[in-house]
Amino acid sequence: MALTFNILDWKAWTPAQNDAPDVSVIPAMLRRRLSPMGRAALSVIMPLAQTHGAMPMVYVSRHGDLNRTLGLLEDMAKSEPLSPTAFSLSVHNATAGLFSIQQGLTSNITAISGGAQELIPALLESLGLCNAQTPQVLCVFCDEPTPDIYQHQADQPAHTYAVALILSLGQDWQLEQLGQSAANLSTEPQALQLLRALQGDVESLSLSHNGSGWQLRRCLA
Repeated sequence: MALTFNILDWKAWTPAQNDAPDVSVIPAMLRRRLSPMGRAALSVIMPLAQTHGAMPMVYVSRHGDLNRTLGLLEDMAKSEPLSPTAFSLSVHNATAGLFSIQQGLTSNITAISGGAQELIPALLESLGLCNAQTPQVLCVFCDEPTPDIYQHQADQPAHTYAVALILSLGQDWQLEQLGQSAANLSTEPQALQLLRALQGDVESLSLSHNGSGWQLRRCLA
């Protein structure tokens, strides 16, 4: 199975850029609610939204704001009252929801937690939306390091990051299912592997999802 599509525009933030995520366009009251991951995510979502307008969003994060969730669990263990604000901001798609509220959007938002192999389900969901007569889809990946208490059980990224793409149907990129997954695939988050491909550092990606191997490559003119 092979699918083709276009990446019309993209933005990314990683600590390698040295500057803090730019969320200056977000009102101060909303900025105070954002976690470091939320700031990274909105720093890449907002420029694309301002350029391309409203569209459906596919929001992808492995655990969401796990640090806030852990804080709530620690409060429960101490029999302390839970903060309603912290609770509302701990849900998986809280950042996407804050963006939607701030922008007054009515477009649908799909939240995906695809584990360590998030790129394939995110692309399939996004292209499915495009194929259902939606011209463009905003696909956003964001994650942050796991809290120390979970470090021995999880393999989250070493740093916070966010990558956002504007996807449409087209012929610039090809995603193909190859069969059984190879054993030596990269452990780098798949969204960051895609970022390296967007930057021209690699020509194609070998990916895995649910035991199947996939290849993502830019089509040559």
